[in-house]
Amino acid sequence: MAILERSHLTIIREVAREGSLTAAGIRLNLTQPALSHAIRKIEQQLGVKIWRREGRSLVLTQAGEWLLSLANRLLPQFELAENRLEQFANGERGTLRIGMECHPCYQWLLKVVSPYLERWPKVDVDVRQKFQFGGIGALFSNEIDIVVTPDPLYKPGLKFTPVFDYELVLAVGPGHPLRNAKFVLPEQLADETLITYPVPSDRLDIYTQFLQPAGIGPRQQKQIETTDIMLVMVTHGRGVAALPRWLVEEYAARFELYPIKLGKKGIAKQIFLGHRETDDEIHYLKDFIEFAAAPRLDRKGLLSEPKGSTNR
Repeated sequence: MAILERSHLTIIREVAREGSLTAAGIRLNLTQPALSHAIRKIEQQLGVKIWRREGRSLVLTQAGEWLLSLANRLLPQFELAENRLEQFANGERGTLRIGMECHPCYQWLLKVVSPYLERWPKVDVDVRQKFQFGGIGALFSNEIDIVVTPDPLYKPGLKFTPVFDYELVLAVGPGHPLRNAKFVLPEQLADETLITYPVPSDRLDIYTQFLQPAGIGPRQQKQIETTDIMLVMVTHGRGVAALPRWLVEEYAARFELYPIKLGKKGIAKQIFLGHRETDDEIHYLKDFIEFAAAPRLDRKGLLSEPKGSTNR
């Protein structure tokens, strides 16, 4: 059975393009005798005449014309595929899949994604919300490439890079007796309904860094997935919530919220980007993390503070 090879199509295309064996041989880095031998071998392998001589010229037969048409369709696809594969191998092309465990961080993420896409025109960004409360597992199962989280879990095979500093505060509504307080102590939350995202309490800083060290728990905890509904509940006095200061201040006018410092010193937090150690050599992923961690304009158009600061 005749076996058509890519090299056959390349020779057919170049001979047709150049019009002579000498010129085609230069393009193919072959001498004229070597190219003549290759042509005879192709015809023997395929069992069909591809060229016929007319004077000093080679003219394609009907089979040759069909093969040339095939070469003109297939070879550009091979060349494109090789180029794309090289870009994938070099980390220059792909889709960066980002899972969000920090719902309030979307506005910050937009500030990063927009200029990043300009830097990497051959890379797409896919932000996936369904991993809002299970991003670490999604990293391990290769469903996402990066997780945005305020609560890194340092497990073997994962790396976390701090990219965004902020202060965790208590958000209360207009009718709350603590609304004008400079700070709140753990025991003042013992009779409160605490509204949180649906994550385990050992991953909530209001518990691990504030309530539990004091041996205090809220009267009740309500779990709500969406930030807007959470803020509506707080505004209407159905509970209090621990949220980033910048988020509370940004929504303050819309929902009439009041941010209160947690403890006399407050609670400083960071947003982290987590990724698999095995992906360290993917250039576009590495650049996204470095780009996100660099100081830049924050959500209000002000230069963000270096990582490690707490005034956000």
